[in-house]
Amino acid sequence: MPVLLIASLLVTGAFEAGGRVGIVFPASGLERYHSDAAEFGVELGYRSGPSRLLLNYAYAGLNAKEASPYRFDIHDLSLGYGYDFVVGRPSPTSQWGFDAAAAGGLSLLKRTFGDARETGKSPSVHLDAGLFQRQGHSRLSFGLDNVVFVESRSAGSTSNVSLTYVIALKGGVTYVF
Repeated sequence: MPVLLIASLLVTGAFEAGGRVGIVFPASGLERYHSDAAEFGVELGYRSGPSRLLLNYAYAGLNAKEASPYRFDIHDLSLGYGYDFVVGRPSPTSQWGFDAAAAGGLSLLKRTFGDARETGKSPSVHLDAGLFQRQGHSRLSFGLDNVVFVESRSAGSTSNVSLTYVIALKGGVTYVF
């Protein structure tokens, strides 16, 4: 039975592959010391109707606001689910609408100051919303990506959980096979 379910999904759906670029805005305390930066990413997905399964990789390198050799690099890999809310009237060649996605991932973080390096990893949660347009085999999208990094610190016998936000405006092009 599971084999029939997987086979039917593969026949009725389509694979997607593409790239995206964006601007990252540090928030929740990071904005005091970090400037805005470019974000680059790749996306693989599988679409069946309005639902999409997504595998994303993104990279952003935040520099210090003042002229110093400090840099904060973020490598993020996430797996998520997206849904297309079609607003425009579909035609045989074009379709547009709104999309929303939620994903969970793991981020590899690296801080560099001169020759000193500090590395770590953090779980991340992505909440996305945006606009899309499908035309033929291509999908053009523009939206907002809110990334939340979850961090736990020990404070004596208890541990504190803190959240750090990074907001990105992103645009991308995906090819649907």
